Amino acid sequence: MKIEWTSCPTPLGPLVVVEADGQPIVVEFVLRARRMRWVDRLRARFPGISIDGGPCLTAIGWLESYFQRRPRHFPFPEYLADYFTITPSEEAIWRLLCSIPLGETRSYDELARQTGFHPRQVGQLNGANHLAILIPCHRVVGKDGALVGYGGGLQRKRWLLDHELRTTGVSLT
Repeated sequence: MKIEWTSCPTPLGPLVVVEADGQPIVVEFVLRARRMRWVDRLRARFPGISIDGGPCLTAIGWLESYFQRRPRHFPFPEYLADYFTITPSEEAIWRLLCSIPLGETRSYDELARQTGFHPRQVGQLNGANHLAILIPCHRVVGKDGALVGYGGGLQRKRWLLDHELRTTGVSLT
């Protein structure tokens, strides 16, 4: 298994990008990534694993396309369970996040109704996502449409949503 990491510059600041065997497994804003939870999770699953610098071409290509207003849908990463232990609850929420179309939002309450979880649970499971932008947790808002709860910061969440609106022409109102 080959695990590589790199830093990806973006208009919102650098992202830490990690790929395993050419598949994105971590995309986090640098401040959030400093907590390094993903390293602990990988090391617990694969004792003695080596994480080296590398190009991370798959994730970098997708992110460059996204930020250059040529976004593509990133499907739920089925392979993620090969690298991390993912709970059925995390998988259920992350799959729903991947189904939210570019330029649209859903509320925590809407996702809770769809899954049977409490809205706070949805928020916690949403926050456990370590594939920022690829699994679009930034598209989840409060029931009144307010921007709440984004690990990368609410300014970044607003920027990402505005960027998607400019890209798609979809109106959130």
